[in-house]
Amino acid sequence: MGSTKLPLRHRMLPVLAIAFGAPVCAEFLQAYLPSTGDAPEVLLSLLILAPLYGGTALLIREVAVRRGLGWTGVLLLAAAFGVAMPGLVDLSLFVEHRDDIAYWDELRQGTFVAELGIAVFPTMSWVAGHVFMSVGAPLAVLEAFASRHRGRPLLGPVGTVVTAGLCVLAALLIRADSVRLYGQSGLTRTLVVLAVIVALGLLALTRAGQPIEPGQVRPMPVWSLALIGAVGMFSFDILPATWTGVTIMTVLLVVVAALLWWWSSATAWSPKQVAALAAGALIGRTLIGFLAPLPDGVSLLAKLSQNTLLLAAVLALAWLLTYRRASRDSQSAAPAAESGSSAPLETAT
Repeated sequence: MGSTKLPLRHRMLPVLAIAFGAPVCAEFLQAYLPSTGDAPEVLLSLLILAPLYGGTALLIREVAVRRGLGWTGVLLLAAAFGVAMPGLVDLSLFVEHRDDIAYWDELRQGTFVAELGIAVFPTMSWVAGHVFMSVGAPLAVLEAFASRHRGRPLLGPVGTVVTAGLCVLAALLIRADSVRLYGQSGLTRTLVVLAVIVALGLLALTRAGQPIEPGQVRPMPVWSLALIGAVGMFSFDILPATWTGVTIMTVLLVVVAALLWWWSSATAWSPKQVAALAAGALIGRTLIGFLAPLPDGVSLLAKLSQNTLLLAAVLALAWLLTYRRASRDSQSAAPAAESGSSAPLETAT
């Protein structure tokens, strides 16, 4: 069990930050939605997506804190969510055509496998995107800024039930809309997706999801980690939707996972350094937004305005993470250490 949570008035800000930060990181940085540049519609979308994306991120964090999981466990749970979103919620995994996204057919056709009814490239891209953007980046940033909450729950019993209920409700509403527009995905496909989700969730709760014992070597400077995150995410997002893209993406993901695992076991990461890597990824994803096709009905000025505003925000975030004093970092593990429990999210992977 994680250490005791702080009073509600101290937990509201980080809870809201994750609730609304997760959908921004996941969906709005790329500026590809029809709501791009329309502030009222963006806010409405946030209200709908916050319980789903933000609620999931909060629930994953709660599991990690209470079960003593490390970043590996968090990312495995995020991968389960990454499979659930296109496979069970918005059904993108099986949708053959979408009128609201001009490049949808091109995205699927290059790596479509008729026997499975899915396209490999977008499937990998969506799952990895949810791992990095929907869950990983928001939680990493929170750990850097909200030092007194590290190793502490943010949700109590009532908060957990309410968050889970709103998350499920949002998922059901989105699924119902997808079924209305695109039809059912089929029982067999649904069962396969469920099996994958359960397998990832169970794996996260095994020893594989526990924190890695850090080494004593000093890790890389935060500015270099931010640069690696930006270049890596940008490279990931510009891959072509072809089998060549699938091959490069696979190699890239394996290399990144291996490097992070090695760095985590050889060096002593701080939450600030983990967050710098995540902030770099946010910069890379935001830069890709400038290259995203103009959504139907959206003016170029509106799109560029959103691109610029979000880029300024993530650059400011990266600057704060890179240059602000880290005086409170040394105090971050004190509550968990005093309680005798392990502090999750303190290890790089």
